[in-house]
Amino acid sequence: MPNDAYEGCVINLPDPDAADPAINRSGASWQTLYYGSNYPRLQQVKASWDPTNFFQHPMSITAA
Repeated sequence: MPNDAYEGCVINLPDPDAADPAINRSGASWQTLYYGSNYPRLQQVKASWDPTNFFQHPMSITAA
């Protein structure tokens, strides 16, 4: 779980296990671990610039 000593995951090192609730028992979603409180804003940007979700991968930002 992100805290004063740990902000979350390293963005350039995707870890699909973070999306698996059986493995990620931190209480934080993978979106929070990677993007923190910026995720909702990034979803808005994604919806604006890539509404068809052309640029995507298993752990990419989803449109809002």
